[in-house]
Amino acid sequence: MKTNLQKMQALMKERKITYYLIPSEDPHQSEYVDEHFKCRQYISGFTGSAGTLLAGLEDCWLWTDGRYFTQAEEQIAPYGIHLMKQGVDGVPTLLEFLKEHLTKEDTLGFNGLTVSADYGKQLQQTAREVKCNFQSDLHLAEELWENRPPITKAPIYAHELKYCGEDTSSKLEKIREILKKENADAFYLSSLPDIAWLFNLRGDDIACTPLFYSYAWVSQKACYLFARKNCISATVFQHLKNQHINIWEYSEVPSFLRQQHGTVLLDPDSVNYFHYQLLFKCKIIHKKNPTELLKAVKNEIQISNLKQCHIYDGIAMTKFMYWLKTNIGKIPMSELSVSKQLEKKRMKQPDYMGPSFETICAYKEHAAMMHYQADKDSDVPLKPEGMLLIDSGGQYYGGTTDVTRTFILGPITEDERTNFTLVCKSMLLLADAKFLAGCRGSNLDILAREPLWETGLDYRCGTGHGVGYFLGVHEGPNAFRWKTNPKQMDAVLQPGMVTTDEPGVYVPGKYGIRTENMLLCKKQRQNEYGAFLEFEPLTFVPIDLDGIDFTLLNEKEKRLLSNYQQLVFDTISPYLTDEESAWLEQQLCQ
Repeated sequence: MKTNLQKMQALMKERKITYYLIPSEDPHQSEYVDEHFKCRQYISGFTGSAGTLLAGLEDCWLWTDGRYFTQAEEQIAPYGIHLMKQGVDGVPTLLEFLKEHLTKEDTLGFNGLTVSADYGKQLQQTAREVKCNFQSDLHLAEELWENRPPITKAPIYAHELKYCGEDTSSKLEKIREILKKENADAFYLSSLPDIAWLFNLRGDDIACTPLFYSYAWVSQKACYLFARKNCISATVFQHLKNQHINIWEYSEVPSFLRQQHGTVLLDPDSVNYFHYQLLFKCKIIHKKNPTELLKAVKNEIQISNLKQCHIYDGIAMTKFMYWLKTNIGKIPMSELSVSKQLEKKRMKQPDYMGPSFETICAYKEHAAMMHYQADKDSDVPLKPEGMLLIDSGGQYYGGTTDVTRTFILGPITEDERTNFTLVCKSMLLLADAKFLAGCRGSNLDILAREPLWETGLDYRCGTGHGVGYFLGVHEGPNAFRWKTNPKQMDAVLQPGMVTTDEPGVYVPGKYGIRTENMLLCKKQRQNEYGAFLEFEPLTFVPIDLDGIDFTLLNEKEKRLLSNYQQLVFDTISPYLTDEESAWLEQQLCQ
């Protein structure tokens, strides 16, 4: 029986397509996509959130980053797909690969709705250089997909002012001021988190992320929201009309774009190539969405709500940790069962709306896969030995959380204890940074990596990412990473930005360790040298001291660990039972 990949290659031969590209994204260039848009997964079997498949007539290649190397190798092996490890020396990028392999007799094809405008232009330029055929209107995987899940269609609801802290009219004023400065007539927006933020609306079209399928067009005199009208309640509809927002049907975007002219500001990394081509009458200003930076800097109401929802999340996580540590070896546990137990703890918290991403619950060697997902086939029982890594988060009306802890379930090796301690040290040192305004996350990343680099260790991913506010758990433009791209620099850190701090060590086939807190950037002091900034921890979850080798910590590092554990105790203990509180007190550094 032919695999899905083989069926597609047969269709490619029939249509005379030599190479066919399938990215991970939907028409909005979303990081996490609805089941309806998982064409790359359908063809390749690879379930990771990031990766691009290139199918040839005989061979096939998958590009993905270091988070997924181990997972991808296992999942694509049965299909004979070659893994292309992004960022590894000697591995060409997809564009470099195409430039080397394409000939003028070939045809390169893809679905222009799922490729960004910027990348589509690069693909088109590559095809021109080798003088090969180029087709951006193909839907091969979609045609083959039998019983394809229908696109999710959930209600759209308002995110109240007491949570978001700023109304849409105020946000539109800021956008229009930016348009004036850029001498632009309009702004075209297709990024779902930015649209949800701009209109103070939320939905449930994408799992774990409160978004809804939509587009937006903002000019100096008008504003258009393209959404599925039958998903909008009469109350929300009237609220939008009261703010002079024109509501058009989601499917009307192409015809609207074809009629536009003038100067349009858009982000070529988030607008898809097909829509970009429809704006052929317009002069295009290529800029990052101005909404991205505006929504990254949380206002005072958002910060207040964020702190409260992290207390809720800390209560759930601490109660879970108590249950796990006191019951391991006494009752049956597995990766899936403890994930469900953690979810039960969160569900008891006020304003909880669900997980912010699929929980990563990885025991022993499973944790070496950064984004491992347990299922009924991979699920393993937990024993009172080794380490369990859990990366999880919650969506609350007042914010989004993301926290990772590695739990010591019993005896561990000295190598594991050493690396557990180094990871903890790395997280604490970055969190303690004091820095001048103007620094980017890339200026500070070394603070987290240095303890690991000193021993010849590293992790193949960034140290941290921005987090949305009751939006996506991954949000730009702020981040911590040491590798930078001049075209996509991480943002200058500003008070109000929230970023994760999550160094780790991953040893394939053995274990993985990660410790993650969320940090709020805030002003520390002002003097003759300028404004100094610092971080405030938002996460209140104890670190498992059973994994710490205190001989590896200097006095400053011991103080940082002790202060953090005390902060967690002072914040969370009032909400615990006497037994839980007594246990948490034992987690204080003596």
